[in-house]
Amino acid sequence: MKNKIAFVAVGQAGGNIGRLFENKGYSVLYINTSQEDLDTLETAKYKYHIPGGEGCNKDRHKAKQLVVDDFDRIAAEIDSKIKQKMIFVIFASGGGTGSGAGPMLIDLLTDEDKTVGAITIIPGENESVKSHINAYECFSELVEIDATAACFILDNSKGEKMKLNPVFADDFCSFLEIPETYTSEEGNIDKAEIEETLKAHGMAVVVRKKADNSAKAIDALKDNIFAPIEADQTVKYIAAALPPKVAMIDVQKAAGVPIDTFQTVSKDEAVMCLSGLSYPTTRLDSVYSRVDENRETILKNLTAAKETSLKKDVNFLTGISGRGSSGRPEQPKRPKARRDIMSKYLS
Repeated sequence: MKNKIAFVAVGQAGGNIGRLFENKGYSVLYINTSQEDLDTLETAKYKYHIPGGEGCNKDRHKAKQLVVDDFDRIAAEIDSKIKQKMIFVIFASGGGTGSGAGPMLIDLLTDEDKTVGAITIIPGENESVKSHINAYECFSELVEIDATAACFILDNSKGEKMKLNPVFADDFCSFLEIPETYTSEEGNIDKAEIEETLKAHGMAVVVRKKADNSAKAIDALKDNIFAPIEADQTVKYIAAALPPKVAMIDVQKAAGVPIDTFQTVSKDEAVMCLSGLSYPTTRLDSVYSRVDENRETILKNLTAAKETSLKKDVNFLTGISGRGSSGRPEQPKRPKARRDIMSKYLS
């Protein structure tokens, strides 16, 4: 799968996860507005500093503008360094560079006829209000891109973030390596089925756990490092290497009945990927609430400091455009030109 899948790591958090994949032999291009962050990646093979950038200090608009101004060179860098047809863009939703540039890069790259998925991070409950504002705005853009492949959403409320990253990288690579690791006369999962699972639009989760019965495998789906799966969830694909005493029918009872399943037999570990899930609305609503409950205090502090230019960043909470009565962002028609895509993110 190293010849089929690569990663574009944006911002510092993206770089932290990208480094784990590069250490496992995958192609990774690191993109950042901060040269200092790139310098910490001493062994990285491919790094690109966006000209004019000195870090974005959680300013999403600044990151967007820098990407727009330099996109031709960014695209050329990706084309020259990344030959794989499937790309996962890695970024934190609550930061500046990754949060601002991540969704727009995905949108622009899918317009270049690439299969592009996302690996992103929701801030923990104790992180700053600014991080939550950025995360909500970031996801408001991300969910509107209807051409994305699988989106893996790590949740910093599930533990210490630097410990979550290696768990994800290890489990994701275990899933990618199923065709080489597990073979059985009862059935196999081939590389095309791995790719098909990862192409499904919507949220995805991947877990790995020793399981000598179905209950332990199901526990892994309920308690993991990702944003929680919705209670009324639908699922498109379940791809899994399951020990003999773990039944796919039991996994389906817990996760939902998919369009298709891909299955092989493992020795003692259940390695499972669910894709085509809906975005975690309940978790995103909690991000919204975290900001909304602090809105008056934020406005009071900004007024006292006479920082009126930042009010617009907070006012998005009182009326996000494009949200229907269900609270979910409505799907816009896909713009045709690259310049139209860029202008959408700068408006």
